[in-house]
Amino acid sequence: MRRIALLIVVALVTAGCGNVPQAFTAQVPTSGPIQQGAQVSGSNVDQFIRVIARPPRPDMTEVEVVQGFLDASASFDGNHAVAREYLTPQASARWDSSSGVVVYEGVPSLTENGPSIQFRAAQAGSIGPNGRFQVQEPGTEATATFRMVETNEGWRIDGLPGGLLLSQTDVDRAFRSYALYFFDPTFQILVPDSRMIPVIGPGLATTLVRRLLDGPNEWLRPAVRTGFPDGVDLNIDAVLINAGVAEVDLDASAQLADDASRQAFSQQLVWTLRQLPDVQSVEITSAGQPLFVPGVVNPQPRDAWPEVDPSGLEPGSAAYVASTIGVREIIDGGTVPVAGQAGTREPLLVDIAISQDGSRIAGVDVDGSLWSGSIQAGANLFELASAAEPLALAYDGPDNLWLVDAEGALSLYSPTGRTFPIAVQGLRDVDVLRAAVPSRDGTRAALLVQSGPRTNVLLARVVRTSPTGRVGIEIQDPIRVESKLVEVVDVAWSSADSLAVLGSESAGALQVIEVNIGRGSIFAQGSPEGPVSLAAAPGLPTLVAAADGVVYDNTTGSWSGRVNAASPTYPG
Repeated sequence: MRRIALLIVVALVTAGCGNVPQAFTAQVPTSGPIQQGAQVSGSNVDQFIRVIARPPRPDMTEVEVVQGFLDASASFDGNHAVAREYLTPQASARWDSSSGVVVYEGVPSLTENGPSIQFRAAQAGSIGPNGRFQVQEPGTEATATFRMVETNEGWRIDGLPGGLLLSQTDVDRAFRSYALYFFDPTFQILVPDSRMIPVIGPGLATTLVRRLLDGPNEWLRPAVRTGFPDGVDLNIDAVLINAGVAEVDLDASAQLADDASRQAFSQQLVWTLRQLPDVQSVEITSAGQPLFVPGVVNPQPRDAWPEVDPSGLEPGSAAYVASTIGVREIIDGGTVPVAGQAGTREPLLVDIAISQDGSRIAGVDVDGSLWSGSIQAGANLFELASAAEPLALAYDGPDNLWLVDAEGALSLYSPTGRTFPIAVQGLRDVDVLRAAVPSRDGTRAALLVQSGPRTNVLLARVVRTSPTGRVGIEIQDPIRVESKLVEVVDVAWSSADSLAVLGSESAGALQVIEVNIGRGSIFAQGSPEGPVSLAAAPGLPTLVAAADGVVYDNTTGSWSGRVNAASPTYPG
């Protein structure tokens, strides 16, 4: 963004380009003290804390009965058997506990209102019947009415809303986030569709495969594809795991799938089931008969199909920075200039973006002009003279550049020099787009949107309307992915389903915050003093450029200066 770029200019004037240690490469330390760390479980399911629900007592008041019901609802044993004891038999028969979850924060208010108890609480979000978590706007209130009757056993609930009312703490205990994997429109890379799954209930493998066969969630559906032909279902409504082998028996219609479809749905099944630590391989059959899939043995190993890795990052990808002596690539033990004109200081680039395959660069110079070109020996940079004043830039795939200008308009610049407007649908008239960063799988975009005095991070889907998949783009239906941050100044994709943002909670200082877009949770990581911008990528250190002209990382557990430079970035 322009404000960030101006700070980077100051940083570049005061800093040269220093060295970077081996922390930027995956390696085993060879020196230093040995420290005992906390034992980490191999499965997030192992950390599940079972809720012990308490049945009702005869002397409970109406408010106590409703509170007891809410507490017992967090236990999924026997289809919420204990919670149903707080209901009349008629209400229990009507109550569909699987129709969704309202997630509230804090202690709810329960007040008597005639023959009913009124529930009120701050709403954090909701979980749909398919497991999709939706964050609510700050200030949203959850309300519900419980109609009470007096029975021989004491007060009971005779009327209540469908679904569950669970506190955020109960959700953290009772649910885990898992990804179902679908494809980008070109079937080149997998895309995660995060779902919240109850830990107690049908087998996790069975639940994941059932929901995978049901298809992507309604929000993501226009942006992704599935390899399963229409009508394919489980032949046996269970996915058993025997000796590390997940046994998926599809019905006979799967035998009609062509080789490309068989490969595609195999990739979806393996990547979805490999999240379970006890799954070492996946055996796919159809009506009990082995299903031949070209290019892989059956059972298919959990590490099969690395070519569709949802991280979207090329092997060996590195970080890049802008310095007073040109754009530099961070390598083991230091930095080197990138090939071509970009590696010189003419023009002096202060804000840069690198294409997904690392072959192209775009950048804004000290005068605010936009340049683009190849990263190869002898390659020149070319000024995009027709471009409006650039505010934020990011690459979409190997070639195309997204640019947000000072007026909040989003455009695509192709390597041929052609410009295409990108429509952003779903923002309010008072909202102004400040940055748009496409995911590496090309199906979603992280947006920085100014709403009055604040800038929020939103998530939108990317719908491609042309055969090439990269020209003819609409950004649709922006949604909140968190509700705690009051200001965000930069954003990057740290993984296929999480964002690294430079933001603040309440009136706090800017810091690096990890946002899990599947469940709306945030994790603060601190920052160096005076953070300006950041860079993130799957499996690589998050980098922060500060106003002192130094790029920092926290691979050692605290933020340490690594190189005198600015505008860190990873291929995107």
